[in-house]
Amino acid sequence: MSASTATPVATSTGWSTSARYAGLAATALMALLSWTVGALPWQDPGQLTPAAPLLPGPVWHGIGLALWVTAAAVLIGAWWAVGRAAREGRVTPRAVLVTAVLWALPLLAAAPLASHDVYSYACQGQIYLAGADPYRVGPADLPCRWLTAIPPIWRDQPAPYGPLAVLVSAAAAHGSLLATVAALRLAALAGLAGLAAGVPALARRCGADPAVALWLGLANPVVLVHLVGGAHHDALTVGLVVGGLAVAARGRAVAAGALLGLAVAVKATAVVALPFAVLLAVASGRRWPRAVLSAGGAAVAVFAAVTVVAGLDAGWVTALPVSHQPVSWMSPPSAVGAVLGAVAAGPLSLAGVHGAIPATEDAVRAGALYVVLPVTLVALWWRAVRSGGTRSVTVAAGLALAVTVVLAPVVYPWYAAAPAAVLAAAAGPRLLRATAVAVAVLSVVVVPDSHNLAILTRWPGAVVEVAALVALAVWAARRRRARPD
Repeated sequence: MSASTATPVATSTGWSTSARYAGLAATALMALLSWTVGALPWQDPGQLTPAAPLLPGPVWHGIGLALWVTAAAVLIGAWWAVGRAAREGRVTPRAVLVTAVLWALPLLAAAPLASHDVYSYACQGQIYLAGADPYRVGPADLPCRWLTAIPPIWRDQPAPYGPLAVLVSAAAAHGSLLATVAALRLAALAGLAGLAAGVPALARRCGADPAVALWLGLANPVVLVHLVGGAHHDALTVGLVVGGLAVAARGRAVAAGALLGLAVAVKATAVVALPFAVLLAVASGRRWPRAVLSAGGAAVAVFAAVTVVAGLDAGWVTALPVSHQPVSWMSPPSAVGAVLGAVAAGPLSLAGVHGAIPATEDAVRAGALYVVLPVTLVALWWRAVRSGGTRSVTVAAGLALAVTVVLAPVVYPWYAAAPAAVLAAAAGPRLLRATAVAVAVLSVVVVPDSHNLAILTRWPGAVVEVAALVALAVWAARRRRARPD
């Protein structure tokens, strides 16, 4: 069934604009508050300068955070209302796109939101411009003139991003810190422009509603707060990945491989999408050998060309391990490892063995990353091979990107942007709803000053998550046994 017959003809005049302007008011307030409670150049929250004569700094900071969370709740509510109108066919793709742009506009003038990563990008660009290798030295080794803007945990860390990301950071790292942040935000917007073009195109190839796809893939709070507000390199990645899959669905394997090669040159996890791009090209009528050689060859050639132009090597791969990062329940392997380690810690400590929790965490995380993830990706790809349809292949690609996030040792909200965008273009109602709920929750897990609530609530969250996983496994096992042979 084509997209034109799958949904009624939509008219933007039939849906209330109150949600659109409620969302605009919310992002405007969030942008205003960002200059007091955003991810400003690093300072210890316990030593904040009072912002009002009658209130201590931390109290004023808390009030600002409460107002920001209220604005975020209004934005999520407005986004959900637009989504309902889109699902009911009462809003056009153009209206959703205009709404997303309108909501993003105030955030262009915001201080960085929910992450200090943009300052690390700036220093990585400065390291490159100074002739040093950003894959082997950290900001503190230069030292970067904006070093104090970065939280202490990241000051010695080399760049974990690919050569294209380094070139973008270097192009932005001129002038003042404010100008550099603005340039990096413009680079993120370039990625989101690709997302805005790719999501509806991919949805049409899948026979899905472009308005719903744009609502979930582009207008969602994670994109607005974390990719626009946070100016993450992930915005470039998601735009290139979705664009690559969209052109693959049209049978353009070389162009798809080139776009995905650029995506991998920003962030390594984008490589997960490449095998599914081959399948999309095959589903569009390309022969297997030609699709594999065209997409794979173009991806390798483009990635190699960017690496050579940048004058870098594969040293960024050594910066990918993230065992030094704080662990939260947003990573299920980390949650399971922490709980199992805590259970084992008592008996082992009596036997004179210490360090059970971190050791168990590392073991579980390594098992998930190097065993469970590859097996799951192969299973999803093989299932897509057997189904062969454009829509089912696209859903499999979205799920592959999702499990790559879920099984990672460390998870941040903006990691969800890529799987959400791909699933938005093809998933059925239940999966769309589950994805939307996950996006809404993830959008507020990290507050604007970059404090991660999933880290602060690590232990209760880990216990609840493990209990939920056990309950889900029991339910699935019982349902499987109840099926007739």
